[in-house]
Amino acid sequence: MDIAREIRKAIDTGKVVLGTDRSIKALKAGDSKLIIYAANTKKEAKEDLQHYAKISNVPILEYKGTGVDIGMVCGKPFIVSMLSINSPGESIILSAEGE
Repeated sequence: MDIAREIRKAIDTGKVVLGTDRSIKALKAGDSKLIIYAANTKKEAKEDLQHYAKISNVPILEYKGTGVDIGMVCGKPFIVSMLSINSPGESIILSAEGE
């Protein structure tokens, strides 16, 4: 599966929240189905994410690129270190757990 293509499809057809703070907030609220974070995400943010994901039983996926790479995939002119897939739309991204 091409993770980048599926992220883009989820953004275009589903509901995706961008940003570390907003993603963790969606996770705490129970809105998130999957969290994707950049390989270079700050250690503290990763620890928070892992903690809340474990409590919420939501899968997390490390994107094998930087926040700049995720930003480009999302079509944004800024760094995106973390995103929450709240609704995948036409994407099959939720089947990417553990890839």
